[in-house]
Amino acid sequence: MSTNRQKSFLATLAFHGKPAAIISHSGNTAPVWGQANNGVADVLYFRCDGDTYTLYIRTEGKHFGKTIDRVENFFTTSTARNTTTFDIIGENGKVITLDQLDTDKEVIALQTRSGDLLKTEVVWTDEPKRIMLNGQSPITFGLKILERNVPYLSHPDEV
Repeated sequence: MSTNRQKSFLATLAFHGKPAAIISHSGNTAPVWGQANNGVADVLYFRCDGDTYTLYIRTEGKHFGKTIDRVENFFTTSTARNTTTFDIIGENGKVITLDQLDTDKEVIALQTRSGDLLKTEVVWTDEPKRIMLNGQSPITFGLKILERNVPYLSHPDEV
């Protein structure tokens, strides 16, 4: 049986042909999680706890170390202790962990631990699509695993 560290990893996500990152969006006053029109994905640390994941931003910059957290129907960054956790959904529709991801490039979906599937909105302008809960289209993410068996930054000797 794998430990939480062994099921934790660094990765990037993309959807609808564009990488996912924390972005500025005219429809929100705070930065939100969505498509990066600059073509650069945020590196995310998928920290496993049992079979659920907390997503930490590992891209250098002002959001480094913060988590992806739900605020109403959108996702933004947070430093709160109790943030949104996510399930990775495999192509079979079941919750999986890194143990079931055989390659470093996979197709997945994400849902909140409470069972809300991540979606995107329909956009008719050049504005990037936001990741949200009340969108019109479920998101299938392209997951690119960069490193497996990754510890917390504050606990590099974790087993």
